Amino acid sequence: MSQSSTPSPIPRVPAGPTFRVAAGLLCLFLVVQIGLVALHYAPLLQKNIVKKIIPAPAPTPQMTGNTLPSPQPVAQSTPPPTTAPEQLDEALQEKILQLVEDSDKAFRIGDFDAGMAKIQEADRLLPGDPGVMLRIGRLHEKKGDMSAAAECYNKVLELPNLSAKDRAQTKRKMETLSLPEGTPIPTVVASEAGADMRDEFGLQPGASLGIIDTRLSDAPKGAKNLRISIKARPNQSIEPRQMAVHVFFYERDQTGQIQLTNSEVLTEWISPPVDWSNNEPELLNAVYTPPAKSDFTYAGYVVGVYYKNDLQDTRADPGSLAFDHPLPLYLSSQP
Repeated sequence: MSQSSTPSPIPRVPAGPTFRVAAGLLCLFLVVQIGLVALHYAPLLQKNIVKKIIPAPAPTPQMTGNTLPSPQPVAQSTPPPTTAPEQLDEALQEKILQLVEDSDKAFRIGDFDAGMAKIQEADRLLPGDPGVMLRIGRLHEKKGDMSAAAECYNKVLELPNLSAKDRAQTKRKMETLSLPEGTPIPTVVASEAGADMRDEFGLQPGASLGIIDTRLSDAPKGAKNLRISIKARPNQSIEPRQMAVHVFFYERDQTGQIQLTNSEVLTEWISPPVDWSNNEPELLNAVYTPPAKSDFTYAGYVVGVYYKNDLQDTRADPGSLAFDHPLPLYLSSQP
């Protein structure tokens, strides 16, 4: 018995465009779902594979037993440094420099207590600085406390990496302390006062102007020529109208008394204009001319340099004249 195909009682409807679009969208949705699942589980699968290839490290004591390891702090990136510390450092440096400058000024005008207070404050802010310590030592000397000065100089010599210049200067100061009582303390310039503490430029520390040399020579008829070499601090602008040089010659009468001369004194700059713009010394020539007949004889000189009415430096020959006839520390007005 043969079998024959029987037509289906449900007629087959041909697929239209709407059906094809819906089927395509369904397939696309399935592909996207499969892709998302793969992206989710791929890292976990890779991690399990890495664990099998690279064995885990041996457990540390913190990881043994039932105690869980303590959480480790999460490393955080350090924020870039701000400019505040640098500003504080600059402010501190400016304060120290101002203290040193104030101490030097007090030293020049003879106010040793004020100078000591300023430089000791600088020493607290900057301990172990040889320049500061040498200033403390010289102030102890001026105040008459030689043992404190010697202790200070010894501390300077013990400083590591002390420069040869500072070492030589400190040793020279130590030698002056060991002189017998009553022996005059030698200075950098022989027989002249005011040169006991000078920096590498030949100036008093903190001074704008200084006398770096004086030379006295004889002239006809008992006259004296005094050549004064004045130097400005390098790279510092000097206002010539703000500076003044006072030159005083002294005479001795028949009784041995010394007094300021009434003789003619002329001063003249050797090479004007005077401006120190080339960092070279300027030369001032002072001429002392006694009268033809006089009961007085030449006894010495005292020179003072002022800038902005403040005494900057002095020279005297003999040195005792600077103490017996001190110059004013300030000028009330420009001459």
